[in-house]
Amino acid sequence: MSIYIESQKCLSGGKNTIFALSISVPGSMQSLKPIFKDTSIGFQLFLFVGLLVFGAIIGMLTGLVINKLIGNSPYSDLISGSANILSLQSARILQLSTQIGLFLFPPFFLGYLVDAKPIAFLGFHKIKRPEIFLPAVLLMFASLPLVHLLSDLNNLIQLPDWLSGMESWMQEKEKQAEEMTNMFLSVSNISGLLFNLLMIALVPALGEELVFRSVVQPYLIRLMPNKHLALLSTAIIFSFIHLQFYGFLPRLMLGLFLGYFYYWSGSIWVPVVMHFFNNAAAVIAYYLHYNGLTDIPMDKFGTSSGIVYPVLSIIVVLILLIYGRRTSQT
Repeated sequence: MSIYIESQKCLSGGKNTIFALSISVPGSMQSLKPIFKDTSIGFQLFLFVGLLVFGAIIGMLTGLVINKLIGNSPYSDLISGSANILSLQSARILQLSTQIGLFLFPPFFLGYLVDAKPIAFLGFHKIKRPEIFLPAVLLMFASLPLVHLLSDLNNLIQLPDWLSGMESWMQEKEKQAEEMTNMFLSVSNISGLLFNLLMIALVPALGEELVFRSVVQPYLIRLMPNKHLALLSTAIIFSFIHLQFYGFLPRLMLGLFLGYFYYWSGSIWVPVVMHFFNNAAAVIAYYLHYNGLTDIPMDKFGTSSGIVYPVLSIIVVLILLIYGRRTSQT
C-alpha cells in the first residue's frame, strides 16, 4: 500500500514550497482504501446503518452455526421456558456473537471505507491527561443515588389510555429483558463471572462506545448547529436503542456523561473505561448477592429512602463534571 500525503503549501523563506511524501508499505492491506471518503455525511450514516444490520445478521448466523457445531440446545428452548444448561449456553454464545457482529464490526469497517486513518477516525488517540480517568470513573459510582432517583421518576410516567397497547408492549419487553439478564447473571463460579464480565461489561462497553461515541456523536456534531444538542441527541438514541423504556432516563444521563467525557478528552478509551466500570460493577454486585456474599441486591445498590443522598449525589456529580472538563482543558 502506498501512503501518499497530497501536495501541501508551506511557507519557507517567504515563498510557497510544494512538497509530497510517499511511503510504500507492502502487504495485503493494499486494497483497503477510503472509497467513500468524499461522500456526504448523510450517505455515510446510511452506509453505517446498513453495516449495523449486516453485522447483526452475520453475528447471529455465526452464533447459530457455533451452537450447531458444538451441539447446544436451541435458543428457542430457553424462550419457551424449557431451559437447560445447553440452551443457556446457546443463548450466551448467540448473545456474544451478535454483539460482536453488531457493535464491533461496523465501526471498524466504516472507518476503513471513509477515512485514510480509520483508527484515528474511531477516536483511538493517546490520552494527553490520564488523570481525567479519576473523575470519569468516580462519576459512575457517585451518580448511583441520582440514577435510582431518575429510575423512580421514569417508573411514574404513564402513557394515555389510547396508548395502552404500546405501554403493555413496553412492560413486556422490560420483563423479558430483566428475565434474560437474570438468567445470564445467575452464576456460582469464577469462570461464569469472568464470562459475564466479557459478555455484559467489556464487549458492550467497547462496542457501544464505538457505535455511539466514535461514529454517531461526531456525525451529529457536524450536522447540528449546537454541539450540546448533538451530544443530547446521541444520548437519546443510545438510551432508546436498548428498548428498555423504564430505564430510559438514567440511561440517558449515562449517555450524556459518556458523550461529554469523550468530547472533552478526545479519546474513546475514556468512555470505554467508564462504561466498563458501570457494567462490571452491576455484574459483580449481582454475583456477590446471588452467592450469599452480600445482603444488598444489585438493583438496590446505591439506593436510599430519603432525599439527602440524591442531593449529595447531584452535588458530587457536578463537581466531578467540572473537574473533568477543567482537566481536559489543562
